[in-house]
Order: sequence, then C-alpha cells, then structure tokens
Amino acid sequence: MRVALIHPPDAIIPIVPCSSIPVLTAVLHAAGHTVKAYDAGQIVARETLQTDKVEHWYDLMEAAAADLEAVGSRDAEQNAELRRLQRLLAMPRSMIAELDDAIAMMRDMDRFSNPAIFNRKFDVLRACFQLVYSLNPDGYFNMRRVGHDVLGSPTPGLPDPPMEVFERLVDRILADRPDIVGLTVPFDSAIFFALKIAQMVKARAPHVVVIMGGSAIESNSYPVMTDPFYFTVLDYVMIGEGEVQFPRFVDAIASGSDPREVNNLRWLAEDGTIGKTEMLLVTDLNAVPAPDFSALDYDNYMLPNSLGTLQTSRGCYYGKCTFCSELFRKGFRIRRPDLVVDDMVAIYEQTGIRHFHVWDSLAPPKTLKKIALEVKARNLPFVWMAETKFERPYREEETIRILAEGGCRFLQFGFESGSSRVLDLIDKGNDLDDVDQTLAHMKKYGIRAGVTWFIGFPGETEHEADVSYDFIASRRDRLMFSGYARAFSLGTDTILYEQQERFGIEAFMKSEGVLDFRYRDGTEHWDTEERNHAFWVRGDFYLIMNSIHLHYSTLSQEAIMAVTGQERCGPLIRHINPDVLERTPFVRTPEVSVRHFRVNPQSAAGEGYAIAFHSLTGFSFDLDADGVRLLEVLDTPRTYAQIVTATGFAPERIHRLVDLAVNRGMVRAIVEVHDIHYLPEADLAAKVLASS
Repeated sequence: MRVALIHPPDAIIPIVPCSSIPVLTAVLHAAGHTVKAYDAGQIVARETLQTDKVEHWYDLMEAAAADLEAVGSRDAEQNAELRRLQRLLAMPRSMIAELDDAIAMMRDMDRFSNPAIFNRKFDVLRACFQLVYSLNPDGYFNMRRVGHDVLGSPTPGLPDPPMEVFERLVDRILADRPDIVGLTVPFDSAIFFALKIAQMVKARAPHVVVIMGGSAIESNSYPVMTDPFYFTVLDYVMIGEGEVQFPRFVDAIASGSDPREVNNLRWLAEDGTIGKTEMLLVTDLNAVPAPDFSALDYDNYMLPNSLGTLQTSRGCYYGKCTFCSELFRKGFRIRRPDLVVDDMVAIYEQTGIRHFHVWDSLAPPKTLKKIALEVKARNLPFVWMAETKFERPYREEETIRILAEGGCRFLQFGFESGSSRVLDLIDKGNDLDDVDQTLAHMKKYGIRAGVTWFIGFPGETEHEADVSYDFIASRRDRLMFSGYARAFSLGTDTILYEQQERFGIEAFMKSEGVLDFRYRDGTEHWDTEERNHAFWVRGDFYLIMNSIHLHYSTLSQEAIMAVTGQERCGPLIRHINPDVLERTPFVRTPEVSVRHFRVNPQSAAGEGYAIAFHSLTGFSFDLDADGVRLLEVLDTPRTYAQIVTATGFAPERIHRLVDLAVNRGMVRAIVEVHDIHYLPEADLAAKVLASS
C-alpha cells in the first residue's frame, strides 16, 4: 500500500522533525508498505518565508487597512478587521528586509552562536512567521476558526499563504496516488491544519482513505473523537499509539478486510454515532524498530546542527500530576537503554545526526544514566538532552558525572512552581530542597539546566506566583532557560477536571473550545494577565520550543544569558532596591517599535492612536498619548524625576506608566546586580548554597 504521512504545521518554526513521522515510517516499512512523508510546516516555511513574498503581503495589508480607514461609516465587522490589520502592521516593515539573512543565520553556527546577531535575527524570523500565519482573517493565530467553523468557507480578501501552499501540496501528494493519507497531530495546534488538509484531500480524491491520529487528538477546540461532524473529511481517527495498530489498519485496507476490527479506531457508524474499538497500548517497546528518518528532507530544517528526536519510554513513570493529560500519565513502559542507543546509532548512520533530543513525557533518571553509560562505553560522538523532573538521584554527584561523560548536555526539568504548597496541590512530588544541590552538580560537570513552569493553578495565590518567578530568576547562574509556559489551562482528561470538588472548582466553557474554571464559593480566580505578560517576556519558552537549548548549552554563561528574556528585558520594578529606585535610569528596550495610526477603530470619535510592537514576543499593545510620550523620552536613559521634567506628567502618573512599560518589556531599568533583590522565600536557599 502507498501511504502518505503528513505532519501538519503546529504553529512552531520548523526546527526539527516531529518524532511521529520517523516512528510510523519505520513500522510501515517493516510491514512492507511504501511511505512518502511530508512535513507540511517545513514546506510552508520554505515556500512563504521569503523577503519579497512577505513584503508583498505586508503591502497588501497596508492597502486593505487604508481602504477600511477610508470607509465613512464602518460597521462592527469592518472595525474589527481594521483593528486586526493595524496590530499586524505595528510590526515594522523594515524587519522583513532581514528575513532571508535571518534564515541563513539559523544554519550558520558562528553567527547563530553570537547573541547580538541571534537575538535580532531570531526575532525577525518569528515575527515574519507570525505574519504569514495571521495574514488572512482565518489564519491560525487569529483564533477565529474553532469548532465546526474550521471547515467553513474561507473569508475572501487577503491571501492565506499556508492554505495556498496546502493546495499545491495536496496536488503533489495525490499525484503519487496514495491509498491512504495519514495525518499525525502531536500538538493541539496541528489539528486546525490537519482538518484543512483533510478537507482538501477529500474534495479532490474522495476515494482516498484519510485517517488522523496523534497525541493531541483529544482537543477541546476540535473534538474529532466525539463529534460526527468531523467525519465529513475524515474516514477514521486513531487514538492512542500507532506503532502496532496503524500497520494493522493499513494491512486491513490492503487485504480488503474490515479495518473496523483494528484496535484504537473511531469512525462514523451508519446510525450517525461514533463507532469505536478498544484502545490498546504498545505492550513491548523493545519490539518496535528504530525511527526511520529516510523519508524526511533534513536540509530545510533551521538549525546549524540537525537534531534527531527519539523516545526511551511511553507514559509517565511518575504519573500523578493533577494537571497532566491522561494520555501522558498512564501506561508507563520502557525501551531497553541499549536499544535506545542502537536507535541513535541507526539514525546517525542514516543521516549523520549526532545531536539528540530524548522526547519522553518524563525520562526516568535511571534510564538516562544507563544511556549515558552505554554511549560512553561505545565511545559514540553523541550529545543529547532530555526532559525529566527533580528527583533524589540527581542530588548524587556521581549520577551527574556519568550523565556528562555519556554526552548529556542539557536537562529540562518539569518544575511547575516555586511554592511547596502549590506543588502539593499539583501532586508533583518535587522537593525544592533537591533543586539547588542538583543544579550545583550540573554546573560543575557542564550540564545546562532548564525548567518549565506556569502560574494560575487552582488555589495558587498571586504571591506564590511571584515566588515561582523569583525562585528561578535568583538562580540564573545555574538555570540556562526559564520555560514559562503561560497561565494554567485546564484540560478535560486531567485529575483536576475529574476531581473538581476536591479542588473546590467548577469547570465551564468560557468560549467555544476554551475551558476555564471558577471557585465553588462563587469567587473568580485572580487575573493572570499582567503577570503573564511580565513572565512571558522574561521567559525563554520560545527558545525551548524551537530547540535552541542544546546548541547554546556549550556556550559561555555570558552568551547564554544574553539571549534570555530576563537579560534582555531586565528586572521588574519590585526587584529593585527601594533605596536606589528613584535614581535608577530607565530606557526603552530596542525590541520595541511604535506605529501611529490615523484612525482608531475602537473610538467613536475616530481619533488616531498608536500601537507598540515587541519583537521578542510578537505582542502588540495599544498606547495612549501618555504612553507614546513616555517611550519617546526614554530613547535616552532617564530617572523618574527626569521623566517628569521631560513630559510634564505628574509623578504618580509616571510611576504607573513606567511600571506597566517595564512589566511588558517595553522599558528596562538600568540597575546593578547587587541592587536586585528577590522575595525571601525564593532567594534564601540560593544564597545559603552559594556561600557554602
């Protein structure tokens, strides 16, 4: 059988291939089937991220906005579209001229390793990427097409570059006459694009079998497992793992037998309900062949050194976190560490890749130690990273030494919170006393560390959220990247959702596809918005998601810090010693640009206004006249008193404006390190360890 495997875009720059394509390619090849693989995100990037094209699309937006501004009496829909365009146009057009060079930088290790070059060019690349996926009102980042609307008629007007690429891609795929098109969706964002591609395939070739699967298949926004609507473009959905059941499914189609006897399947039954078979996990991971990367075009991924992805286990060896999806929590199984290293060798011999990301839900310390010993024993030239959690074995210096000698260069820890009380609510099993000892050993042996965390878990206070930030910020000499993952988002397949009464919450659908919670005593949870802005702009999640960490892990601490959000945007106001605050100068950050617009679609009077664009985050913020004036005078560093003199604003007004601008990363405080202080709950352990 001829199988076309497609990894749809997942709203991430195509840096590395997702592991599902090589895994499925291997098992299908072993079953005697022909595979062609398509990384649609990589293909969209290759065909759209070009300076001349993006400049053309930017100019089309300019013309569309000008046409709307000229309308004498705009309706609500026209005003909404004008505002959307203005926020996109706040990105300076001049950035686009650097796009081709930015892509070249991503493949040049010398320039990639220079923070001054990397920061600017990576900002350019991400800004242009966001524009491509936002140009049309239906674009993914506009979040308009949720639920059934995803398959609705397209909005006319501005081009939709990804969809135009999909049209050509589907023609190309169908020209090879596949019997089956498989769409793999490892992230929730990929389902949006997968459904679009499935719709195009079915419109052109109704006879081709279309099946979707992947770890993100259970989606609030697009409930493909339970809603018959989506089976207008899908023949089957496969839940759970596909290494065993997907080849069985393809075998059934090839032999003409009934595929509905295969496990893990969902389909539309004749009575209009969803038919299903029992979900089975892969019982023996040792029987699965090594990932096969032969069907992928590595030349078009954007990293100086290609990165291979593979797994040592399935499920989670801990499996208790109350926020985590059941898919990742349950059914822990392991692949023998010597076979994992065999997988690395096979990938290396096939592709030349020697940089690896162990992409487990949570890699056990014991497994990583055995992999390191095996890599060292075979004298293999591999460097690798893994995702894990703070555990007692990492407190042992011997464990860290073995990992370092066996090629480990980076460990990403699921940290979640700097509050022991919140960690207990999460049932994380982290002991904060383990953190500093572990980080000290890692620093000694040259293994870099990162953490992922979030705020807004039910029961967490605002102060505890601040403690989490400060816990990490006070340890940046040992923590390479702070993976702040934004405010907590509730999922339906979590312990928290299943035990709402235990946590004193009540879940509800805030809008289509967006789940939220309120407390059972009638109170709402605290507003996370401004802390979310402050922690996101000072976080490094975008660096982690784009696999920058393994490459930067070998650079100096100074170079690493120079690319972090914390270093680029500086401390929050509350971190500055009150004794020096009034004489502390503030300056506009170079990542911020301001654009003025003649018409304000949100104002009945129609007067002009301005929007600030932040290139590090891609966020846009409305500015009133006072906000514009503040950024103008802070082209030069000034203290509070000097800002008052330059603007004529009241001191109270200046303090509020500066606090907000600093919070959002638009203004930076110029302050000595010894005048930055963190909350005592976060800082004490770090100081005790540093002095010991």
